[in-house]
Amino acid sequence: MMQTVHWTSHNGITSFWLDRDGLCTGTLIFGVGMRDEPPTLAGITHLIEHVLLRLVQPVTVVHGGTVTTDSLQFYALGKPDDVAGFLNAIAAAVSAFQELTDEVIAFEKSVLEAEDPHKFSNVSSGLLTYRYGTSGVGAAHFGAPATSGLITAELIDWACRWLTAGNAALTFTGPVPSALDIRLPAGEPVCHHQGPPLIMAQTLIKSRKQGVAFSLLVPSQDAGLLCEALRYELLTRLRHGAGIIYSVENFTTAIDNGQSQLDLVLDPVRHNTIPTLKQGVNTLRGLVDAGFSEDAVQSARHAVTAEFGCDDYVPQDYLDQLAIDALLGRSSRDRQAILDRATDITSAELTKILRNSIGSLIVAVDKSVKLSKADAGSLGLATDRYELWQRTKEPKSLQPPTEGRPGQTTWRHKSSPTTLVLTPTHLMSQTSRKTKTISLADVAVVGDRSCGCLSLMDQRGRSIDLNMDEWKAGKKLRKQLLEAFPREVIRPFPEE
Repeated sequence: MMQTVHWTSHNGITSFWLDRDGLCTGTLIFGVGMRDEPPTLAGITHLIEHVLLRLVQPVTVVHGGTVTTDSLQFYALGKPDDVAGFLNAIAAAVSAFQELTDEVIAFEKSVLEAEDPHKFSNVSSGLLTYRYGTSGVGAAHFGAPATSGLITAELIDWACRWLTAGNAALTFTGPVPSALDIRLPAGEPVCHHQGPPLIMAQTLIKSRKQGVAFSLLVPSQDAGLLCEALRYELLTRLRHGAGIIYSVENFTTAIDNGQSQLDLVLDPVRHNTIPTLKQGVNTLRGLVDAGFSEDAVQSARHAVTAEFGCDDYVPQDYLDQLAIDALLGRSSRDRQAILDRATDITSAELTKILRNSIGSLIVAVDKSVKLSKADAGSLGLATDRYELWQRTKEPKSLQPPTEGRPGQTTWRHKSSPTTLVLTPTHLMSQTSRKTKTISLADVAVVGDRSCGCLSLMDQRGRSIDLNMDEWKAGKKLRKQLLEAFPREVIRPFPEE
């Protein structure tokens, strides 16, 4: 008999629990994640997670914290009273968060840098950012160099807004412990907004990341099954058949109540990148025409059954997802309904889902690999160079005014014929052959790096780094650029 999920209210916090004796896992979940962070505060939820864990030390029970696209979670595993003690301590630290000191923040910033040095110092957009830009779920994929400049007041404001009883839930793999006494600041559920995709056609993105990746928008109900079936077909053709990849990593991200982004990341070596691109796209298009093999459907069934139906117990991940869905106002699927769907799904149904979703295809490919526009065109894909610098054929309309802007407006590169021109609305890069521009209004974050460089990122997550040492009068250039942007988008960034 399938285990029943119970729910109750603990001090105003919705709590999901199971009838299971012995050791348990308990999780305190807040409905805030990377998707809620503006570009200027990217990384703030992760820093708060670290700070709270530090404030409750020493802790001897097995414990931890994590930040996802949708949530902030603190968990412990052990005897029920020990688990309750840890979660009580986290809640007490949240309630006393206004007493936070600068020293604790500085310490945990250094730990975050050690955890992931690249993410801590660089903008590195991914598949969610390519599709949605820097707002909503797109914020989960572009790094967190703004972390180094976050200040105490910003962390306190963020915690006061999001870490409340009205935006929290609890899960336990056993009964709610009698020692549990979580008290959080009062608050109401917070609205989450997701804008529409920025890319509406099948597109190839020239990415800074290595390898090849595919991304689709699919119905959430069948995202897991479709993802596993596609993974099977790609491995069959590109690994077992062609020997040009090793693995296919698959991810699904809920966008809203009914739609998810499905991502598949392939790992060819550099000289096999183009063959992987071509065979991968042709595999997807071939499946739309010919359908999934029965082996692929069976593989998808087995994967879902292994995740949700290996025994009568409810998996902890499923329990936590129930809580997150409740916090975000999303409907949750019954576990038995998920297993029944896996049993009943057919090749024709999976093929129809893929056919209806293929129009949302985004393909990302390593930009260091030579790929012509004709190659992309032969695959039926538009090409997006994904560059902040945009080429223009009408530079005259963007020329700086002869008066009205004080100071220097033109700078020359020290070792090339390139010239930078700053107008009231654009930054321009000019050579004898071409002109490229950046719209100042499109810039979402200006990273003022400790090395003196400036990092610019726009609303789509495209970025560049300007090294002032490469330009004549570079100090003046840096000063004028900083003055050209609103102060609220300028953030301290660490040295690269």
